[in-house]
Amino acid sequence: MAQREPSPFTRLMGVKIISWTAQRTESELVIREDLCNRRGVMHGGAVMALGDILGGMTASAALTESQRTATIESKTNFFAPIPKGDTAHAVCVPLHSGRTTIVLQTNITRSDGKLAAIVTQTQIVLPAARPADE
Repeated sequence: MAQREPSPFTRLMGVKIISWTAQRTESELVIREDLCNRRGVMHGGAVMALGDILGGMTASAALTESQRTATIESKTNFFAPIPKGDTAHAVCVPLHSGRTTIVLQTNITRSDGKLAAIVTQTQIVLPAARPADE
């Protein structure tokens, strides 16, 4: 298997990858001011982005080199805010891994263990793009 590197967006967000497999991906994210809304808590878009990052990583770990994946559906339930300075902990697991789609769930908790959000998404499995000269 080729060495995997986090995407530029994952690095921009500041996501620290703890583990990355097709069965479970885990990460941490320190909540900086630039990830917060006007109330000083993690912005909903940043929460959704964290879930999408882990879903894409987990799905891609299950693919062959001739496949790629893309998010085609995503749903986020918000339960508790994550304040600036706290650390979000995210764990993603597949709920279904089929030939054409992979459904994943990412649980995002605060440092006190309270569930902050659940992101459920569907990734489509596509053939890898061919180089333009083929």
